[in-house]
Amino acid sequence: MLGKYKVLSNLIKVSTLSFIAILAFGVHDFILPIFIESQAQSFAIVGLIISLINIASFFAEIPIGIAVDKYGGAKILSASMIVLSALGFIYYLTQNILVLALTAFAFGITNVAFWIPSTVIVRESSPRNMLSISEATYMTITQFGWILGPIVAGLVAAVFSVRHNFLLISAFMFGALVFGIIVLRKYKTKNITEKSKHKHKAKLTLLTTIFREYLGVHKHAGPLYGLTLAVYIWIAIQWAFVPLAGIERFNFTESAAGLILGAMMIVEGILYFSSGYIMDKIGKRYIITTGFLILFSSTYFMFLATSPTVFILTAMMSAGAVSWVLPGIEALLTEIVPVNLYGEMSGVFETSKDFGTIIGPLVAGILAAALHNPLTPFLFVALVMASAAILSGYVFWPEQKDIKLKLFAKN
Repeated sequence: MLGKYKVLSNLIKVSTLSFIAILAFGVHDFILPIFIESQAQSFAIVGLIISLINIASFFAEIPIGIAVDKYGGAKILSASMIVLSALGFIYYLTQNILVLALTAFAFGITNVAFWIPSTVIVRESSPRNMLSISEATYMTITQFGWILGPIVAGLVAAVFSVRHNFLLISAFMFGALVFGIIVLRKYKTKNITEKSKHKHKAKLTLLTTIFREYLGVHKHAGPLYGLTLAVYIWIAIQWAFVPLAGIERFNFTESAAGLILGAMMIVEGILYFSSGYIMDKIGKRYIITTGFLILFSSTYFMFLATSPTVFILTAMMSAGAVSWVLPGIEALLTEIVPVNLYGEMSGVFETSKDFGTIIGPLVAGILAAALHNPLTPFLFVALVMASAAILSGYVFWPEQKDIKLKLFAKN
């Protein structure tokens, strides 16, 4: 076991850097919907601005992915942390909804310049025979940022104010920058010369060109894109509407809402490593499908919840189901993408997350406002997860059966 962690030492360093930055993201993603709602008094405006962040991210994904392949992940990553730290301070000074929306839009562009290079560095630091366990290790370490972020944000809101959390974002991101300078100074992107040779002539149709390339990588590239979109619809709604629904329907305080969201992240984080280990041992496909089925049932019962206890328990169940889905999807993507296209293809793949985080809050905000029910977003999620479970089973289970028949024939 000790030898295994020596092999993963570079991955653990990068994961620790990401953990510090994700503390800032955890504070941001928890506190921003509450801050917007307090300023605008509208669920629809909350959904609109959160979606605006992810629209900005969508258009930034592919250009930044290409830049990472060309210039290397370390430079792009460091620059992003400088800008994100400055944006936290701008958030703190903002008094106007329009300026707040523009700042959120800028945050959406810049956070892509953190996620893509960090994702590429993780892929390049992962041993080929330990892909699921590598992804699970990264997710386990960084999950502490998602756990502590909302808890700390809730406490700061209770002791000082909601607005003071934006200064905390700046502080955490600056700390990640300092640690990154230490960790990344010896890091060099693999195959950078090889990557730089991959050119695209059709600049006006670059988006569709690269999407076609992504879909042509493997027959499972498209289904993985759709499944990731589905799970990120839930992740976006989880961060925006679990706290708001708890506050509006069950009268939770901001600090209590932060503790609940932090507890959800604890459940998710506890299961990441074990699910990755099991996936490497018995295969990823059945577990991914089961995760979507659990997400369907748990979010449906969140919609039906009439007491805080039921709401909290089903929320914990849904959080755990995410850890049964994401490591397998990420590991499958690493298996099918050529090494010299990690940055570019990761940029395309990341747009699936953006589509999910655009669609989720926007639809959820409109539904909650139109039906005057803060629990309505969870019914929308349940329908999406049912569709994802059907897609996962349809695509992956026949192939798993074929693999078992081939093994049986060999024996």
